Amino acid sequence: MPEFSLIVATKGRADELGRLIRSLDEQQYADYELIIVDQNDDDRLLPVIESSAYPHKISHLRCGTGASRARNVGIKHACGQILAFPDDDCWYPPNLLKSVSEWFHANPAYDMLSVTSRDDDGRKSCNRWFQQSCDIALINVYRTSAAATYFIRATERVLSIRYDEGIGPGAATPYLGGEDSDYVLALLHAGVRGRFEAKWHIGHPLKDIRDASISKDRAYIYGQGMGFVQRKHRLVWLSLLQLAFDHGRALCAYLVGRREPAKLWYWHGRGVMDGFLRRLPEQQINT
Repeated sequence: MPEFSLIVATKGRADELGRLIRSLDEQQYADYELIIVDQNDDDRLLPVIESSAYPHKISHLRCGTGASRARNVGIKHACGQILAFPDDDCWYPPNLLKSVSEWFHANPAYDMLSVTSRDDDGRKSCNRWFQQSCDIALINVYRTSAAATYFIRATERVLSIRYDEGIGPGAATPYLGGEDSDYVLALLHAGVRGRFEAKWHIGHPLKDIRDASISKDRAYIYGQGMGFVQRKHRLVWLSLLQLAFDHGRALCAYLVGRREPAKLWYWHGRGVMDGFLRRLPEQQINT
């Protein structure tokens, strides 16, 4: 039984996945299995998988469209003691799995660890991360976790929880983001204790609204998923804070002439509001 089960939902990317595989080949600690859940309709990933120095560590599965669906397929097949969900365009520094393994052994009271993310130039990416380490809680979940950054002990309680397949990229709903936060919130509600450690990071390209690296449509999609998840978990106060924060930043940016960031913050806040006010679907996987 491997210590780590690394579950990758992938569609449309091959070179990026190859970088992740190479980073795993270079890990100082190699007690892992890599579960690739392939949503492509061709065999583009086969040469990438065969290029691994450890192809016997890789399971290649297939499923229909949807990041949450793919991760659930991976969880079902996972054999490891610790689950992780690296994105198909991220990579791991050589000491990451070793550091995470040592942390879990030293901290038996915790079942979840989240780290930060940085791009090739060392800039923080994917999130407005906290500067200091802290316990993960409802108030800080959006600044202490992202799907590619958390590691979770595969306890019976954890394995009873699945990603909501109605949320996330590829879902057949308007909620094309927020599935990772929804999953963490479900874990917290189930009593799982989590810790954020700012001293470690994964590698991930910079995708940040502050640098206008996403479109207003994508900002709206992210906001809509966030608002829906906050409605689902009855976090009214958090949704109101997020809406005020986004529109406050939009106004400040507009007043100093930063029109593009102002537009993105406005549309993110608009998405939060619309996602929160939409009627909940009749069925959700995590309730």
